[in-house]
Amino acid sequence: MKKIAVLVIEDRMGEIFCRELRQIFEDQVQVDYYCPGKASQPLIQDAGVVLYTDPSILIEMMDRIQSPAPLVMMKRTITGEGIRRLRSLDKGKSAYVYNLNSFMANETLATLYGFGLEGLSLFPLEPGMRVADQVDYIITPGELEGLEGYGDRLVDIGNRIFDPSTILDLIATLNLDRRWADRIIRRYAARVPAYWKGLRNTLFDKRMLSGHLDLVMNEYDRGVVLLDDKEEILLLNEAAAEILGRDRALLEGESLDALIASFPGFRKLKAAGDHQGEILDLGGQRVVVDLKEVHYEGVFFGKLIFMKVYSELLKEQSRLHRQLMGKGYYAKYTFKDILGDHEAVKETIRICRSIADSSSAVLLLGETGTGKELFAGAIHNDSPRRKRPYIAINCATLPENLLESELFGYEGGAFTGAKKGGKLGVFEKAQGGTLFLDEVGEIPLQLQARLLRALQEKEIMRVGGDAIIHVDVRIIAASNRDLDRMVTEGLFRRDLFYRLNVFSIRLPALRDHLEDLPLLAAHFLAELGESREVHESFEDFARQYPWPGNVRELKNTLEYMVRMTGGPLHVRHLPGNLKGLHLKGDSPRDRVLEIIARRSALGLGTGRRSIMEDFSRSYYPVSEGKIREYIEDLQARGRIRVFKGRKGCQLVE
Repeated sequence: MKKIAVLVIEDRMGEIFCRELRQIFEDQVQVDYYCPGKASQPLIQDAGVVLYTDPSILIEMMDRIQSPAPLVMMKRTITGEGIRRLRSLDKGKSAYVYNLNSFMANETLATLYGFGLEGLSLFPLEPGMRVADQVDYIITPGELEGLEGYGDRLVDIGNRIFDPSTILDLIATLNLDRRWADRIIRRYAARVPAYWKGLRNTLFDKRMLSGHLDLVMNEYDRGVVLLDDKEEILLLNEAAAEILGRDRALLEGESLDALIASFPGFRKLKAAGDHQGEILDLGGQRVVVDLKEVHYEGVFFGKLIFMKVYSELLKEQSRLHRQLMGKGYYAKYTFKDILGDHEAVKETIRICRSIADSSSAVLLLGETGTGKELFAGAIHNDSPRRKRPYIAINCATLPENLLESELFGYEGGAFTGAKKGGKLGVFEKAQGGTLFLDEVGEIPLQLQARLLRALQEKEIMRVGGDAIIHVDVRIIAASNRDLDRMVTEGLFRRDLFYRLNVFSIRLPALRDHLEDLPLLAAHFLAELGESREVHESFEDFARQYPWPGNVRELKNTLEYMVRMTGGPLHVRHLPGNLKGLHLKGDSPRDRVLEIIARRSALGLGTGRRSIMEDFSRSYYPVSEGKIREYIEDLQARGRIRVFKGRKGCQLVE
């Protein structure tokens, strides 16, 4: 076991120091003291460190030290009670500072000045010196022998305690186990009310702790105030002093009651327990204040107060929101982006606007390409959540295990490859906002149960975690599958379907509002930076084609055609899967003429139905009514003659 040898002037001091060191270091070290008058004391041979009170005792005892142990000079500080006793003295007075020799008297005096003691003129006093009558007080750290006759002039501040720097020096010199060293420092901080004050004044050059102190106190973005167990300010940072509009040095040592006298808003903090998010009026400005009581191993240490000006907090929230927006956590679309003059489109927009203010789930149903994400974004941007995050996730693009961690997040080490610090899921990222679950019908049954709990209880648990996390998220789900049928077939949970199906909205397919084709085409061409003429042949095709890919397919088709030609967009520029056979004619009417000529030459019928069937096989689907329109136009132009009955149509030479 490592040993501390303590060199002192007298037995009484040695016993006090040994008792204190044993209490601080528990059973980690052996402690013994040595002094000139101690009987039959051995030589100092096996000490791990020699701790001495002042240079004179070291010189006197040097011949007793037979060990190469490091030498550490003891530094002492004053208890919180002693500091309060001194601050109660009248200002403008003078005082002696008494100790057992010149060195210790001057050291004690320097310690008092180090604590910022003002208003007193101090002079060192040691045994044998004359005491002047005009000096008002005699201050002593428990060394009362010889001072019995001074009555009210005597101010006993109690035995000094080890300065934290001495404890740290001993820990470093003895090379104690790191875990024990940390425990010793923390316990000592809890036992010594003046610890942090002493730390700031005596450990500035000790990199072990001063960097942490600066980080916590002076670089923290909020005002921080540390109160001791008597509710007096031990420390505060510059941010706190700035919020209170007072000099930092003047605030240190003030009581919470004194603060309340200057700032009545602080009165709320007198109530026992922690306080979270109190908005107080301090000096005419609104300040958000948190208070945390500090306990360590059952010992009440004091209180920590955190302060942030409310307007600054709003700016910070705005900055964080902009950062989220920068990561794509926002909805790009509004209802103004949804184009369509058809009544089906207008009615869908009206319904979506009417439910935007609600926080209930929305289920968007419709074929692929009908604009489900566009409507979801518009609902979010028209809702009270518009300034909160909007996150979209396609449930069909990830396997089950990845989808689960993407939805709910995970803790560090939850599975092989997991990030050390874990990861937020989209439920947490969308907190206060909207989560769009596209292709919700693709979520596996096992995962549907977790999603149902998140919707019902508004609670989630990360993968590999055991903490319940409350979430406030509006769900907008979408699917192009028949969820009713999936429920019947047991492929989708009935309870989840009902939870999602609060507002069910079916989006119209493009074939249900073909009147909007010119408007949509002009918009998409403008997006592509093109101003192109659309040939009659493409207009006819677009009105007849069923557009299974809906608006998305129309947009992609136009982009393809724009890249294929620099001129008007003709039906011959369609993608191969739409064009079918090579289209030779310049218009649908020319192709009707070709069909009539070919069928006549082969002796086949040229009635409207026959022409319609041939046209649809050779080029693209067209209705019999459209063929009637083409035939009537060709007849009016004198290109064909139309007969009643089976004779059908004939070309005019």
